[in-house]
Amino acid sequence: MNYSITRATSELQLEGARRVVLEVAQRDLGYGYVPEWHWDLDDLDGVYVRNPRQAMFIAMHDEEVVGTCALRMGGPSSPPHPAWLAERYSDPHQVAQLLRLAVLPEHRRKGLARELVGRVWEFATADTGTTLLCLHTNAKVPGAEDFWRSLPVREIHDARTGDMPEADPRFETIHFELDLPGRALRSQHHQMP
Repeated sequence: MNYSITRATSELQLEGARRVVLEVAQRDLGYGYVPEWHWDLDDLDGVYVRNPRQAMFIAMHDEEVVGTCALRMGGPSSPPHPAWLAERYSDPHQVAQLLRLAVLPEHRRKGLARELVGRVWEFATADTGTTLLCLHTNAKVPGAEDFWRSLPVREIHDARTGDMPEADPRFETIHFELDLPGRALRSQHHQMP
């Protein structure tokens, strides 16, 4: 199967990306659109196209969007995440969040997620001014935790353990970080795919 990875800029590409994110959330997590979590999907052009420090990348197959991954400046908010994490990532000039990684089930296990993350990582290391990339995943999604741990990430917080258990039973959230500019990830020991 032939796939292409590109930055989403057209209305059709952005609509396809929105559809994929929401379809995967429904299939994998059992919920659809949640305004306080998915607000960026209401203005994809404003968030990911008109802001030069942010971007959404898509995987295309036969003119259809089948996967997404995005970079947005700033970190996760509290709630739903712990207040100390929101504080840790409060500098929107240096911290960016890798998010909206979603691949339709019938297109998984083909390297698309790894390629999408690599494109976001390359974008973040270019001219965004980002020095720290954070992300979180839901370990309830089959393969999600193993996928992230196969990359050069550092676990920051596992909401399944410790004194701050996750309140919502739909989630088993793990927070990770990637360092950026010039840095360990670009060394001979660690390479993004």
